[in-house]
Amino acid sequence: MSSIIKLNDISKIYRTKTIETQALDKVNLEIEAGEFVSIMGPSGCGKSTLLNIIGLLDVPTTGTVELCGKPTAGLKDKALAHLRNETLGFVFQSFHLIPTLSVIDNVTVPLIYRKGAKNIRRQALEALEKVGLGHRVNHMPSQLSGGQAQRVAIARAIIGNPSIILADEPCGNLDSKMSAEIMDLLHSLNREDGRTIVMVTHNEDQARATDRIIHFFDGRRVE
Repeated sequence: MSSIIKLNDISKIYRTKTIETQALDKVNLEIEAGEFVSIMGPSGCGKSTLLNIIGLLDVPTTGTVELCGKPTAGLKDKALAHLRNETLGFVFQSFHLIPTLSVIDNVTVPLIYRKGAKNIRRQALEALEKVGLGHRVNHMPSQLSGGQAQRVAIARAIIGNPSIILADEPCGNLDSKMSAEIMDLLHSLNREDGRTIVMVTHNEDQARATDRIIHFFDGRRVE
């Protein structure tokens, strides 16, 4: 296998006029294609910052990021957005569905911004079928349960066939039954589709079911 995500000496410092906060401190990390990796650590240890840097939503203060063998240092915003749209799918704890759009329209959003994308609604329907919500295409987010909303978010994440899914506490707002269903779905996407998944979680049982657990403390990777 080859590394699909590679971080070299990543540090991230947030500065205000009076305070300097080091969110990440010289982090080195490689994740191979097809891995399902959990990121664990106490609140404030840098987990979400790490995910944002992998997801090209934030840039490191020092160090370099490679995705799918492509260095990202020096890329302009437009090139970063293109790489993010082609390579990454995002799943958030709070779903982040657009309340005024139907289920299927929420799922189409990533492809609307992809140049040359075709058959967008057909791809959205296929993604919804894959997560078991083909019968809910015209519902609004307010008509969904938490588990259904997260399934829509996962359908949105996989439309366009990204290589990597980044999941930030995907079960954080769900009860145990719905959490188990979402984890089964993520494992299926990893196992059957070969998607690389990086998941931030506080749930040890969920983490132990993944290929590898990476622990963070005070911005550093620890054993």
